[in-house]
Amino acid sequence: MGTLGKHILRWEQTLAQAFLLASTLIIFAGGVGRFLGRPLDWSMDLATFCFAWAVFLGADLALREGRHVAVDNLVRLLPPRAQRWVCGAVWLSVALFLALLFAYSLQAAHQARFRSFQGIPGFSYAWVTLSVSLGSLLMLTTALGRFWRALREGSCS
Repeated sequence: MGTLGKHILRWEQTLAQAFLLASTLIIFAGGVGRFLGRPLDWSMDLATFCFAWAVFLGADLALREGRHVAVDNLVRLLPPRAQRWVCGAVWLSVALFLALLFAYSLQAAHQARFRSFQGIPGFSYAWVTLSVSLGSLLMLTTALGRFWRALREGSCS
């Protein structure tokens, strides 16, 4: 991984952690506000926004670290050359799915641009939808890297 990749990874980790922390704190503040008789109408909407970003940034971090569920018992029984091709096909399929997810999430963000949160007037729902776009684009780059590595080294992880 080059210097740019390391900087992107560091930003990705920092943002995912910050969004998860913000989501937690906002939900807590909303609960305290309700308890005190001063509900924060915007708290659930803003927490949803933060959580969506934490999920999709975290999904790429998990993919980079090989923390997604993988069932490769059958693949390990194959000869090394066959393992290389099966793993390559799997990662290519994942990349294709993520490319489609990226394209459709951009369409969804475009369609949601005029929809606003109920508790936060003027804050477009497209910002939540863009978390899917960025997350799938980051995961796509990770999957393509894994695809090339599978063809070179025969490694599925």
